[in-house]
Amino acid sequence: MQHHSSVRTGLALVLLPAAAALLSVPAAARAQATTGIIEGRITDAASGRVLPNAQVFVAGTTVGAQTSDAGTFRITGVPARQVEVRVRLIGFAPANKTVVVTAGATVRADFALSTSALQLDQVVVTGTGQRTEVKRLGNTVSVVKPPEIAPINTTSDLLQGREPGVVGMPSSGMTGEGARIRIRGNSSLSQSNEPIVFIDGIRVNAGGGFGEGVGAGGGGATSRLDDLDPSSIERMEILKGAAAATLYGTEASNGVIQIFTKRGSVGVPRWSLNLQQDAIQFPDRVPANAGYPRTAAQAQQASAFWGRTLQPFEVFEVPVFRDNVTEIGRATTAALSVQGGTPVITYFASGRYRGENGPVGYGGALGQRLSNLPGSLRPVEDEDTQMQGTVNLSIVPTSKLRVGLRTSYINRATTIPENNNNIYGLNSLAFMARPEQANCNRSAVASPGRCTGEGNIFGNQAFMTVPEAALQRNQTEVGRFNGAAEAEYTINSALRASVTFGADVTSQQDYSFSPFGYNIDLFTGQTPDGARVISNRDVRVLTLDSKLSWNQNFGRRLASSFTAGVQVFNDRTTDAWSSAQTFPGPGIEVVSAGGQARDFFERYLTTVNGGYFAQEQLSLDDWIHATVGGRYDYSSAFGAEAPGVFYPKISLSVVPSDLKGWSSSMVSQLRLRAAVGQSGRQPGAFDRFTTFAPLTSELGAGLVPSQLGNQTLEPEISTEIEGGFELGLFANRVGVDVTYWNRRVRDVLVDRQFPTSNGFRNRQLANIGAMRGNGLELGLRGMALNRENASLELFANGAYLSQTVTSLGGAPPLKVGYFRYRGFIKEGDPLGSLYSPILASACPSGGPRTNKAGQPVACYGANQFPISLNGNGRAATREELLAYLSQPRDLRTGAVQSALRPLLADEQGNGNVLEQRVGDVIPDWAGAFGATLTFRKSWRLYSLFEYKQGFLVQNLTDGFRNSQHASIGSNRREYATIEAALLNPASTPEQRLAAADSYVREYRRLLEPGLHQHEPGDFIRWRELSLSYTANPSLARFVRARSLAVTLTGRNLLLWTKYSGVDPEINAIGRNGSTDALERNFLDSTDAFGVPIPRRFAISANLGF
Repeated sequence: MQHHSSVRTGLALVLLPAAAALLSVPAAARAQATTGIIEGRITDAASGRVLPNAQVFVAGTTVGAQTSDAGTFRITGVPARQVEVRVRLIGFAPANKTVVVTAGATVRADFALSTSALQLDQVVVTGTGQRTEVKRLGNTVSVVKPPEIAPINTTSDLLQGREPGVVGMPSSGMTGEGARIRIRGNSSLSQSNEPIVFIDGIRVNAGGGFGEGVGAGGGGATSRLDDLDPSSIERMEILKGAAAATLYGTEASNGVIQIFTKRGSVGVPRWSLNLQQDAIQFPDRVPANAGYPRTAAQAQQASAFWGRTLQPFEVFEVPVFRDNVTEIGRATTAALSVQGGTPVITYFASGRYRGENGPVGYGGALGQRLSNLPGSLRPVEDEDTQMQGTVNLSIVPTSKLRVGLRTSYINRATTIPENNNNIYGLNSLAFMARPEQANCNRSAVASPGRCTGEGNIFGNQAFMTVPEAALQRNQTEVGRFNGAAEAEYTINSALRASVTFGADVTSQQDYSFSPFGYNIDLFTGQTPDGARVISNRDVRVLTLDSKLSWNQNFGRRLASSFTAGVQVFNDRTTDAWSSAQTFPGPGIEVVSAGGQARDFFERYLTTVNGGYFAQEQLSLDDWIHATVGGRYDYSSAFGAEAPGVFYPKISLSVVPSDLKGWSSSMVSQLRLRAAVGQSGRQPGAFDRFTTFAPLTSELGAGLVPSQLGNQTLEPEISTEIEGGFELGLFANRVGVDVTYWNRRVRDVLVDRQFPTSNGFRNRQLANIGAMRGNGLELGLRGMALNRENASLELFANGAYLSQTVTSLGGAPPLKVGYFRYRGFIKEGDPLGSLYSPILASACPSGGPRTNKAGQPVACYGANQFPISLNGNGRAATREELLAYLSQPRDLRTGAVQSALRPLLADEQGNGNVLEQRVGDVIPDWAGAFGATLTFRKSWRLYSLFEYKQGFLVQNLTDGFRNSQHASIGSNRREYATIEAALLNPASTPEQRLAAADSYVREYRRLLEPGLHQHEPGDFIRWRELSLSYTANPSLARFVRARSLAVTLTGRNLLLWTKYSGVDPEINAIGRNGSTDALERNFLDSTDAFGVPIPRRFAISANLGF
């Protein structure tokens, strides 16, 4: 069924452009008698190089074109009269030229564009749907256009590092992982902090993750934003805050991303073919597994298994993850597009296939163990396959009416293993294995490190072996339709009406599967006869947008642009899942055949949002621009006692450089701007209702209290003020962009706990909190060199972020995640704060310091150590410790752990040495810098570096691996060396003291949650590198193409950081990786057995026909 649907969709995508072209032939013939042709060439004024992809259009008409790779354009169907030709290209100043077109004739218009680091004349689409120049807006609107040669495989890639204040958080190196997106931080505690997304004017599903009941452990969650074909994107417009997003109303407080797909232009069909091959590799950042034999018998066994001579207490290493769970991944991409048309109908159509088999693989002993299994037991692959198709039609049946039709279909399938902070995860079990425990107890040693059959080849101590984990799988299959129809009617020269209707429909199926008999090493007791979960999620988003715009000049000095309209959105989500375990045999692993733990679940969520909006924009002498507007919203998610909400906005933009007579050899362009506005974030669909859950028992069906509703729920209200300026220097060769913003959020929805004596254990959502935030965004762009044979453009951006919870409305602090994650939300402290013990430091010369409460802070003096022997509350002396360590001590025993306790300090005077604020997980600064170099006209080199500074990473991976634990980890060389020195009878008391001192100062973790578990995560990552060669026309013709370009790219090439863990960018969970809102919003920068961000290398060929 699904296959036939995909075939029909594919045929439609192919036939629609052809039908459009055929229908347009008669109209084109009629138009020839009254129209002419404009053709020309666009070049760089300084270097003379041709400029492809420039937008060329005739003012006041719908005709236009895009320049080819040779910089040429041809516009047909131009009215036979005097017209103005306009050229727009990012990175260059706009250019206009007046020409006279004669019926049936061709006129030439060549342009030489000057570079410009500022783009104030760029046209954007505001919340009203009106097209306007950036310089007329007092709020920030950022435009991101896909770099021509950057390694962009997903929409997440396109957003990464392009704009200050827009942060992509990739979370994991698993194949298919979708980045979480934050714009100016967080504006909610309990609701989503993701921006809302529109594609060509319609609201779309921008969620992600697995369906209800399915989860791989936190990593590998896909993003619905990445379903979109990035090669079909013309540009993105990002509205960063409430002042910019007011007219989008409720749910827009986290910003808005508007995606505009490519459209056709008048002319003959122009085909483009892209072929790309990728190689994918994990960087070597996972430390090897270390261990040591504790006895002579264990040394003998380990020596026999590993084929090396080992002595008791000799630390040795085995790189389990690197040598057994990784490979060189592969990806293949093929994309084909065509565009063209006549003055009546233009079209753009594209299709793209991408198949990726990622860097998780099976080599070494693991590959050998998995190679001879029955056909019903197949190791899981990390795969992501996408097929995407898009068709855009623009029809102009009369001079007053324009109709647009757009449709896209996406089919996607992703498979990944269990992973991340998951005791049954493939990579987590590889991380936790202790090589001294490896054995072939159920078979025999075949060769060093390998068994003839069942065994424990890496030394897992609990849960399951790595080979068993490799047989579990999680899969997501998505079918998605997105379509829109729009009509715009010009009533007269000043008045226009438009309407848009669209639907975004996502059908998602998820599976979690452990096959019958997957316990091939007879080790795990976790559902050895198999388990299966099936989850179906359907999401439908409908959009209706209708507006009327009036543009009028009042004399020669004052211009007005007024828009009023109505928007309605309907979101509907249905979830259903079922599960079972213990199947009768292989090949019969369906839920209905499960003998135990059969369960099912259903959920239905729907919201309707409606809003009226209006905006007036006045321009005085075309250099002072004022805007005032507002939106009144109502949502079905509001409580019955809550009214609708009005969101106002006002802004001012002043461009002194547009004054007549402005002349400055240094300051070529200057704009000052300020804006204030409000937007909101609504509660969940049914949060206002008190609900009960079904209960089955021996006495029959029943109900139990579930959700404690609140009929007074209102949206959170975010008020944001921003101000800034743009400065163009030296004929716009250098551009500076500065923005400061300040945000206050009231009526914050807080999930508070009530006494359970009232019958409800779950928390209640209430509008009782408050938050504030502020930030600074900086952008710098400049043309360092621009000559005939070489040009060099440099760019950099950065964003500072500060956020604080000012009130929880009397609710107690909120815990983020389980007890080993040390995040809390507390009044008066920054969002994302971590609270952990602090080890006492050396006493200053004047004696102990005092904390805020006036109490002395614990410290240790000369001949003392930060060790509280047996928890006596004071610093132990050398003599006391030498006496205790005069005999071997085993750190894995509770007695020794209790004896070697750390001396903790109450630095902040809160009376709780286990909860001292040590920093936060949200970077203070984030940004990027890079360059584009063009040389010898045919070669281009592009590079982008991304950085984040001023944040902590919770390193839970090394919390287990680099510390004491009876069954998980304790297998890094640093810790194993300490443990071996303390236990070795041959060690002297001084050697044991040195080991104990190092243990308490650096490696005692988990016992006092958070101690030594966080470290600075500051990094610079070489995010993108591309080298492209554009062949001359004769070489392109040799392969029967109009144009040819070959590009070499790399992504995530190098990482510079002092962080000692796997990767400072990974996180315990990805998109919707938790059912807990606080975890989704604030469990960030948490290294919890995730895999590093992989490197990608690719070669691609782009051919034009």
